[in-house]
Amino acid sequence: MKRLVVILPLICVALLSLRAESLGRNIEVTAVPGWRSVDPLDGGGEQPPFPVLKYEPTDGRNAALLLSLIPANVPGHEVTDLESLKRFNLMAARPYLPSPDAKPTVTELKVRGGMGVLITSVDPTLAGKPVPPNEYRIASTATILLDGGYLIHATLFHDELDSADFKEGIKILLSAGARATNPPI
Repeated sequence: MKRLVVILPLICVALLSLRAESLGRNIEVTAVPGWRSVDPLDGGGEQPPFPVLKYEPTDGRNAALLLSLIPANVPGHEVTDLESLKRFNLMAARPYLPSPDAKPTVTELKVRGGMGVLITSVDPTLAGKPVPPNEYRIASTATILLDGGYLIHATLFHDELDSADFKEGIKILLSAGARATNPPI
């Protein structure tokens, strides 16, 4: 019984530190241990037209994750299936590709209640070199379509392929889920 008294508060603290945050009105995202939500406009700037969340590792590792909730039904850019999702993600990844005509590898993501794709791009100017402050060697762009209507775009900045930063950032993205329309009382 004494163990339960000691363990229960620790479990409660862990659960509270991993509470879900809202991305818009209908999407909840949960950080993994060792990451925290930060102000997406920490450098100032204008309020983006869509809901945005930003996460960073708490231990100072050089990584960041930006998540945006974007309308899936913008005329001329509707995202309704895997092919349109791939086109959208490629368009979003263009700024990070080594050249405008690059044909990156697209990886499909396993998404609960939806579908997703990922493109990872290494900055050729930083390949094999030390990364300067406030820069990243790699940008992984991912887009998921949840429940056929919620389009979540993510850009994960990190420095090593297949690193803990990459795996943890993708885990945060994949935690995104639509809030229940009639939550239990």
